[in-house]
Amino acid sequence: MGNTVGRLSKANQINYAYIAGFLDGDGSIMLQMHRRKSGKEVYRIKTVICFYQDMRHLKEIEWIKQILKCGYVYTRNDKICELRIEVFQKVFEILIKLKPFLRFKKKQVNLMLEIIPKLQSKSLTKDETVVWIEMMRKFNYFSSQRNTLGVPVTTCP
Repeated sequence: MGNTVGRLSKANQINYAYIAGFLDGDGSIMLQMHRRKSGKEVYRIKTVICFYQDMRHLKEIEWIKQILKCGYVYTRNDKICELRIEVFQKVFEILIKLKPFLRFKKKQVNLMLEIIPKLQSKSLTKDETVVWIEMMRKFNYFSSQRNTLGVPVTTCP
């Protein structure tokens, strides 16, 4: 029997490959800036991975959450369930695991893996962060229904 320390089991690899394909097709990787109502910092930066599916497939979304061991699931008013993963370090760890299997969202992943350490160290100004959000926005589909309020508030799946 070989040494498996530091290596993913074949079952884990298959699960991550499936989840990566799901993210490529029915998910999004977002970099968001939200205005705060109070507190020292006026804006809050969020890194987000989202998986979307009709609520008839809630069990499968819960399965993804179980495999990734993080995030929260909720059902929207339009009967779509979402798994959201939002903490810098968790988003970073998940993207590292899924990256080898992704096909369509590699640019978003590379950008997110580059910016998360900068966000964690708080080494970016608001204006620098806005530039990163704009880069992410160029890689993502952008709904014409989004309201940006003059400031890049969010990127779209």
